[in-house]
Amino acid sequence: MLIITVFIALSAFAFNFLKPELISSDTVFWLSESKQLEKNHKQSYSATYLGHLRVDIPEFNTQSKHSLQSLQTELEHLEGVERVESLFSAYMIFNDRTSDESALVKALPIAQMPPEKIISFVKTLPDPYRPFVNNNFHRFHFIIHAKTPIQVDHLKIPYEYTYSEPQVEAKLSHYLWYIGIIILVVMGMSYIVFKNFIAGFAAISVTLITLIWTFTLIYLLIGTKQIHIAMSLMVVSIAIGHYLYFYYRWHVSQFKNDPNRALEKSINRNLLPAFWTLPVLLISLGSLLFADSPIVTMMSLSLMLSSIIAYAVSIVFLPALLSYFSVSSPKIYLARTCYWFANQEVHYNPKLLRKFMFFSLLILLFIGVRLYISPNLFARDVSYETMTLKVPFKEIDLEMLQKIETFENDLKSHNSGIVKVNSINTILKQLNLANAPKNPLDEQRLLQALFFLELYDLEKSYMDQDSLNITITLKNADQSAIIRYLESYKGLPIYLTDINSLSQSSKMEKMLLLFSSLVSALLIIALVMGIIFRSVAIGWVGFAANALPIIWFILFMILFKFELTIEALIAMTISVGLTSDTIIHFGYKYFRSRYFGRTRKHALEIMFFYAAVPAIISATVLMIVFALLIFTQLQSLQLIGAYGAVLMFISLLSDLFILPVLLLSVDKAKMTTNAH
Repeated sequence: MLIITVFIALSAFAFNFLKPELISSDTVFWLSESKQLEKNHKQSYSATYLGHLRVDIPEFNTQSKHSLQSLQTELEHLEGVERVESLFSAYMIFNDRTSDESALVKALPIAQMPPEKIISFVKTLPDPYRPFVNNNFHRFHFIIHAKTPIQVDHLKIPYEYTYSEPQVEAKLSHYLWYIGIIILVVMGMSYIVFKNFIAGFAAISVTLITLIWTFTLIYLLIGTKQIHIAMSLMVVSIAIGHYLYFYYRWHVSQFKNDPNRALEKSINRNLLPAFWTLPVLLISLGSLLFADSPIVTMMSLSLMLSSIIAYAVSIVFLPALLSYFSVSSPKIYLARTCYWFANQEVHYNPKLLRKFMFFSLLILLFIGVRLYISPNLFARDVSYETMTLKVPFKEIDLEMLQKIETFENDLKSHNSGIVKVNSINTILKQLNLANAPKNPLDEQRLLQALFFLELYDLEKSYMDQDSLNITITLKNADQSAIIRYLESYKGLPIYLTDINSLSQSSKMEKMLLLFSSLVSALLIIALVMGIIFRSVAIGWVGFAANALPIIWFILFMILFKFELTIEALIAMTISVGLTSDTIIHFGYKYFRSRYFGRTRKHALEIMFFYAAVPAIISATVLMIVFALLIFTQLQSLQLIGAYGAVLMFISLLSDLFILPVLLLSVDKAKMTTNAH
C-alpha cells in the first residue's frame, strides 16, 4: 500500500506540476521550428490561414446566384477574415468603347451580372476563373484568407458543402476520443483474453503513470509542456508492451502457483529481457537527441524515457497493485496454438528462408535506388490546394514583371498540376489587353494599367505596401515537390505564407533526418543486440527482424501509391521500439530454454507461450487503437492510425513467422553457453 500510495502521490504532483499543453493538431507543433516561418518573421510577413469552402448547387440561376453572393458577403464579414476569393469577388475587365476616339477600360464586379451573362463571359474567357467554378457551374469554390482559423459551421449554407482548413487549435475532444478508444479497447481485450477486468485496470494505471512521468521529465529536461498526440501514442505503445509481459506471466503462473509466487516468477522471468530493451533503445535513438530539431528530440525522448519509466513501474508499482488480486481462471486458451507454431517452424526449410531473405534484400535495394533516383516517395499529392506567396519589391516596373512571368513559366514547366498562378502580372495583363489588345506591355502601357488598377481599387488583392501577393492553385499535384522547387528557386526572393505550406515545409525538413536516423537506429540495434547476446549472428537477427517489417511496409506504400509522410516515419519509429522489445524477449526465452537443455521444439514452445502470446495481445490492442484513429476528423491522426495499424500487422506476422525461424537458423551449440 505504501508503494501504491507513493506512486499515486508522485503522479498527482507531477501532473499538477506539468500542466501539459495538449496539441491535437500537428500544425502548431511543426511550425514551432519552421525555418520558412522564421524567415517570414524577419520580413514582418504574417502567416495566412487558408480555408477552402466548396459548394455544390443543382443549377446556377438567379436564386442560387443570390444565395452564393450572400454567402460571399457573410464570409467577408467574419472576424479575422482578410479577403475571400471566389467568382463573386472577381471582376469582368473590358473596354467600354463608345467610339474610335473614345475608349475606357472598366472593371465590373461579376456579382453584378445576371447568371446567363456570367456563364457566357466565363466560358468565353475561362482562364482567370478556373480556381472558382467548374465547367458546368455546379461547383463553386471560396478561398478564405484569414488571420485566424475560421469555422463555417454556424453559417446557413442552403446547399451541400465541404470545408477544409488547417487544424491549429488544440481541442480537448480529440484527446477525449483518443483516451476513450484506449480505455474501451484495453478493457475489452482484458475481458476477452484474461476473463477479468483486473488486467485492464492495471494496464490503464501503468499507462497513465508512464504518460505523466514521461512528459513531466521531458518538461524538466528541455522545458516544453507541449504534448503532441503522436508522442502520446509512442508512450502508450511502449507502456502497454512492457506491461503485458509482466502481467501475462503473473496471470498464467497462477495455474500452478499461488498469486504471490506468481508475482515472483513474473519479476524473475522478465527482469533481464525487459532491462536489456533499455540500452537498445537508449543507444539506437540517443543520436536523435543531438539533432538540430526540438521536435525530433522530444519524440526520441518520449520513446527512451517511457521505456525506462514503464520498466520501473512494471517491476515496482505493478506487483504492488497485483498483490491485492488473484485470478480464478488463469488458463489462456492459446497453448495448442503455440505448440502448432513450434511444430511447424522447427521443421522450417532453410532454402525457403534464404530465398525470402534474398528477395527482401532485392526489395531493399529497389527502395534505395528509388529514393536516390527520385524523391517522389516523399510526395504529398493533393486533390485541390491553394498556396500563397509573398515577393518583396521596391517598384513595379517591366523588369519586375518579367521576373514574375519567368517565375510563373518556370514553375509550370517544372511542376504538373498547377491550375493557375495569380499575381500582379496577371491583372496588369488583363487591363492592358482590354486597353490595347494589339500592343505589348511597354512602359507607357504599364503606367496606364497601373492607373486602372488603382482606379478600380484592385491592387489590395495583389500587393501590400512592400510585397507582391501570388496565389497558386493546385489540382492533383505533388505539393511537396512544388514546395521544394519554391524553396530552391533563385530568380526571386520567395516567401511561403500559408499555414499548410509552412507546416509541410517544416515536416519535409525533418523527414530526411528522421528517415536517416531510423536507418542508423536499425544498424545500432543490431550492434547492441550482438553485444548483449555476445553473438554476431544474433546481431544480424536483430537487424533483419527490425528491418523486414519496415522494408515490406515501404513496398506496400509504393505498390498502393501511398506517400511517405512524417506520420509514416512516426509509425515506423514506434514499430522499431516495439519490435526491439519483442526480439529480445523472444531471443531470451528461446536461448535460456536451450541453455537449460530443452530441445529446439520445446524451447520454441516455451518462447511462443511466454513471449509470443503477450506480443500478440499487445499488437492486437495497438492495431485496434490505431485503426480506430482513422475515424477521427484529424488528418494527421488518421494517417498515423492507418500507417500504424498496417505496420503493427506486418510486424506481428514477422514476429510470428520470420523471427522464430531466424532464431532457429542461428541456433548453434557454441551459442547456447552464452544465453543465460
